[in-house]
Amino acid sequence: MPIEHDHLNRTNENGFPAVKLNEFLDQQDLDTAIYDPSRDEIGVRTMSDTRKQKLTLRHLNRLKKIRALQKLENLKREDLLGIMYAAPDEAAGGMGGMGGPAF
Repeated sequence: MPIEHDHLNRTNENGFPAVKLNEFLDQQDLDTAIYDPSRDEIGVRTMSDTRKQKLTLRHLNRLKKIRALQKLENLKREDLLGIMYAAPDEAAGGMGGMGGPAF
């Protein structure tokens, strides 16, 4: 006969899962009723952790600078390619070369 876990299926009046505070805090925290950030290990990442890294403002600003730099590089590349592959000027003499007689 399977074991029933009624405490896992409880919901509050809004339909959200009901969670007890003692599921997150250990007995010492419950006794003192004071949150101690130095003992908080929820945000500590390990090598086996598969969660994505949180994006901070520092990360977002770095990404913004990288995108701006890439945009500038693309503009410079487009200007260079425009010069390289532009239609030749008629006054410049056609195909270029050493300036000798045309055959």
